[in-house]
Amino acid sequence: MLGPKPTGLGVYSGHCSQALASRFTASFIAGQSPCPPGEVLVKAPESVAIGGGKLAAIRRQLWMRSLSFDAGSLVYSPTHHGLPGVRDQIITIHDLICLRFPSQHKPQYLFFKFGLPRLLKKCRAVFCVSETTRQDVAQTYGYPADRIYVVPNGVDTTSFSANPAAREGDPYLLMVGARYSHKNVDEVLAMSEMWSPKFRLLVTSCSGGYREHLEQLVASRGLTDRVEFLDYLSRDELLRLYQGAAALLYPSKWEGFGIPPLEALACGTPVIASGIPVHREVLGDAALFVELGDRRSWAAAFDALAADTESGRRRQAGEAVLNRFTWENSADILVRSLLAVEPKLASQLR
Repeated sequence: MLGPKPTGLGVYSGHCSQALASRFTASFIAGQSPCPPGEVLVKAPESVAIGGGKLAAIRRQLWMRSLSFDAGSLVYSPTHHGLPGVRDQIITIHDLICLRFPSQHKPQYLFFKFGLPRLLKKCRAVFCVSETTRQDVAQTYGYPADRIYVVPNGVDTTSFSANPAAREGDPYLLMVGARYSHKNVDEVLAMSEMWSPKFRLLVTSCSGGYREHLEQLVASRGLTDRVEFLDYLSRDELLRLYQGAAALLYPSKWEGFGIPPLEALACGTPVIASGIPVHREVLGDAALFVELGDRRSWAAAFDALAADTESGRRRQAGEAVLNRFTWENSADILVRSLLAVEPKLASQLR
């Protein structure tokens, strides 16, 4: 059901699917994105693809209800899109952001509020991308914690790598995937006196009502010549922006994991992130952390960025983070988790 322009959810799903295809004899429910080698049981129509709008979300739920499989089949989904007609399945919950910010995506909020609890009754296990999300799911839905497994995201350091020459132009700060208000571009704009004299700000994948709100805010603050909004970018375009940025700003109010900070670290780019639980969990000592709403912590972060006195220590910590969160490690954890849920799958290992 993945569309042709994958974001974080699609990147994760693609890597997990490739891992399964290389390590198991598996069959697939295919979407519009390239499918790994293996038997395709059914192909999702383009009209239900993720990212196709509100009607696509409704059509997707109806289409999924039409699917059924032979008894004894274990269905695994790298997303929260489970199959209502299947009694034995594993879904992956990446975050519960929509429950914290209901107005951002009403259909998704309604599903997580009312549909997901029913779906969880049909799940033999749940996979999550972080310990933070694991605890969130257990506490919110009362799902047994011993049936929730952490299968984290990763970063491909062969695709994302440093290029010092890319920073020779006009210095800028970068924000990635800022489509919804929990990404907290508002707060970055509120701190503009700390960065606008020296840096421009580039905000990618920002669209819809939130972008309109931000454009008005930019104009009211006289920052039109210091802030640029960009639409969806290809991986190569995004790579060039990471490599050239003075820092990635990632001040989210909540996340389930957060792939952009890993991609930035792989490109040798400093990260300024909010000190929310999952950022502390994933990034450790590799980032500069700010406490949301605290101007002094923002000032300290920009001062540290300019002074560069601890950059060596953060780079070393960043290397440890990147060594931990590789897609190969994620694939190993995925296989171990699947075998823990269903030991009989060992007979399907290649």
